[in-house]
Amino acid sequence: MSTMQSQSSPATLLWDHQDLIPLQKNLGDEDLVLLLTPAAVPIDQSLANASDPFEPLGKALARTHPWIRHVPYTKERGITGIHVAFIKRARVIIFVLTGFSTEEGLFQLELAEVAREVCEERPLVLIACCEVSEKGAREYGFPTIIRCPGYFAADLQAVAVLLTSERPTATEATPTAGNSPPPPTWSLLKWDYDRDLPETHALWDACLPSKFHLDRSTLGSLLKRDGYAMHYMVREPNQGQAIGFCATFTTFTDSSGDRLIGSVAAIIVHKDFRGQGVGRFLHDEVVSKLNKIRGVGIIQLGSTFPRLLYGLPAPETDTEWFEKRGWNMKESTPGNGRRVLDWLLRFADHPVPDLASAGLTFRPCQLTDYQKVVEMANKESQKRYGFGCRA
Repeated sequence: MSTMQSQSSPATLLWDHQDLIPLQKNLGDEDLVLLLTPAAVPIDQSLANASDPFEPLGKALARTHPWIRHVPYTKERGITGIHVAFIKRARVIIFVLTGFSTEEGLFQLELAEVAREVCEERPLVLIACCEVSEKGAREYGFPTIIRCPGYFAADLQAVAVLLTSERPTATEATPTAGNSPPPPTWSLLKWDYDRDLPETHALWDACLPSKFHLDRSTLGSLLKRDGYAMHYMVREPNQGQAIGFCATFTTFTDSSGDRLIGSVAAIIVHKDFRGQGVGRFLHDEVVSKLNKIRGVGIIQLGSTFPRLLYGLPAPETDTEWFEKRGWNMKESTPGNGRRVLDWLLRFADHPVPDLASAGLTFRPCQLTDYQKVVEMANKESQKRYGFGCRA
């Protein structure tokens, strides 16, 4: 649904993809609604003596449904076992935050992500008591979001009204000029070589500059690594076109055979669907899956083997987007965002140096040299351990 706000209300329903509002239509008589709010300093002078500035929201909701449990969360402790226990008991979870782009807001968003993971199939409503654009809100992919300018009592009461009132129908609602419908909830699809390679190749060429273009067979040979590759796609739900793709690999760090590196080798999204949470959805899903693989000790951006993209393509990549996802991109140490250059040397055009005086020879590597080369690379990699950006 598109943005809706009554002329007198400070609260705005950005969208409700879950068709959750009004809440009471999805609640049984004894179903629990959990209200999670941040520990915050009251800004409403009329509530100076109140223990919690979000108490008016809980009270207003309780007028419609009596089973409201209000549990604050703090920056120091985050989401604790107590919160998890209440989430597991609740039918609906309402998560309130007081910032979005500020340092405090980003931390609260991280906790909202944790709560969403714990919710599993339980519906969660995000209440943003702050300024936030629709584009900024879409990036995080929460299926139901309400925005209000602050957490004064009047703001919170308006939020409660939105949560418990019937929405206007499409003929009743007056669309705001320039508003477009919010994106659907995306689904993660496992990539199939035979079915998806043609569309993946077209998406690759459409999203990347020409210097990174590959012919279909080359791209296919890089992606088809049975046992080591896990790739995923997102398709537009109505037409079914491929709009997002993510390639991941797992490889051994050394010859011991028990330590693995997980590589997020590429995330590409069609330009017409950027800013709608597709890339973030792909990123979060694949990082979560890589973290669950036994033996994975490092997750890196870019792939060492196969060498698809060794890191973030410069200068085309928005590094700030990855920093928001928790990647360290500003460290001066190897493996934390330093620029990598590939130098290709044509041996046929290179004069053979005279190294006899040093007791050395210079020649192309043969298959018989394979084991010695691997051992040398293994030794150096253990010494340096700089395989790209690490989470």
